[in-house]
Amino acid sequence: MLNGAPVTTQDIDLLIRDTRPNRRKLVHFAEEIGGNAPMRVSELSSVEWIEGSLAVPVEIHYDRVSGGLTFSAIRSRAQRVTVGDEELRVAALADVIRSKQAANRPKDRAVLPILRDTLAVKRKLER
Repeated sequence: MLNGAPVTTQDIDLLIRDTRPNRRKLVHFAEEIGGNAPMRVSELSSVEWIEGSLAVPVEIHYDRVSGGLTFSAIRSRAQRVTVGDEELRVAALADVIRSKQAANRPKDRAVLPILRDTLAVKRKLER
């Protein structure tokens, strides 16, 4: 949605470096937003969730996401987006598409046509 696509997958994805300070910050973040401490999605995954009294769950990816995309690669192409008083780095839409293609979950497949159309329109407008 922050890339201009009129669709969401009903969670917020964070990609962070896997460090002790970042993990402590996530615990504090979870407390601040009224959620539980980050919990693993499954034994087979390094992805964690923050859920609780949140309107939207937060999915945390450490160092990489599906599609072989690393933190540094995504950050190098990320765009800065202002939300309220905060400035966020948002993954480039092409990286979001690549990750969703690789994850190949039903919720990701459902939004891919809209994401691809949004990217095509953005590229035409940039010309």
